[in-house]
Amino acid sequence: MLEFLAYCATADFQNCGKWGTWYTKGDSALFDNSVQHAMPAGVPEKLARAKMGSLIRRGLVKGCACGCRGDFELTLKGQAQLVA
Repeated sequence: MLEFLAYCATADFQNCGKWGTWYTKGDSALFDNSVQHAMPAGVPEKLARAKMGSLIRRGLVKGCACGCRGDFELTLKGQAQLVA
């Protein structure tokens, strides 16, 4: 997940920001920067949001795991974890 968020920070997504998101396009299709792409296929939404909440509580990611759009970004601690 941390690798995916690092990729999001440098990618050029069409009509998407430079962060990971949660929400869909409305027809259940995911945006290119959806963190759901970094989850194993078939992971229930509740479990995926719990994982994001865990990363937030550990200080590796900032954002919101309530089910809104999320706006997930790596923190400095998360960036340090990637290079460790």
